[in-house]
Amino acid sequence: MLRFVVPLFLIFVGSMFAVWPSFALEGDVGKIESSSKNVRIRIAELDQQLQAHLREAVEKFGDRQIECGKSAEKKPLSDCIAEDGDDLTQTRLSIARTKDGDVKDGPLDELAATEERFAMFIERMNKTNDLLSRAGAKMYRTSFDITPEMDQLRRQVIAYVERKQEYDLRLNQAMLIAGVTLVLIAIFAMIFFATRRIRGN
Repeated sequence: MLRFVVPLFLIFVGSMFAVWPSFALEGDVGKIESSSKNVRIRIAELDQQLQAHLREAVEKFGDRQIECGKSAEKKPLSDCIAEDGDDLTQTRLSIARTKDGDVKDGPLDELAATEERFAMFIERMNKTNDLLSRAGAKMYRTSFDITPEMDQLRRQVIAYVERKQEYDLRLNQAMLIAGVTLVLIAIFAMIFFATRRIRGN
């Protein structure tokens, strides 16, 4: 009996060794979700500052004539902003993410959502500063650079993906070894019992 229990115990220990990294991966997922949420909070705060700066500029320079639009006609700054399809004076970047039903998103989805908000903010800031510069108004500048946080988030996701691939490979190898071991145990068990039966007869 012992000769069958020992291999089964070794298979169990090997399976635990293969599954153990998944707990570390879960911890990485939590860190990535927290980091991406913090970055989105920063982006939303900067977007609010941008809108406040723009509204203040419109109050002071709203009547100033500038070239804007596809026709490049001269219009008041306020009209150029009002005609913009994105409505630059309105805050559009939120912190929360939109999810489809009960689908659980992973780190790559977190990164994609944060990258999208980051790109939208940069686009809105550049568009706003372009209009303000044409009107001779003070452009929006912030002392806070969110790029390092975005780079850190990207590195976290890359490290997670690499560890996940390594874990999947190790798990597949462990499952293969366990399967082969079980087959061999079954074969030797059949031979063992067949031999005992023959000797018994």
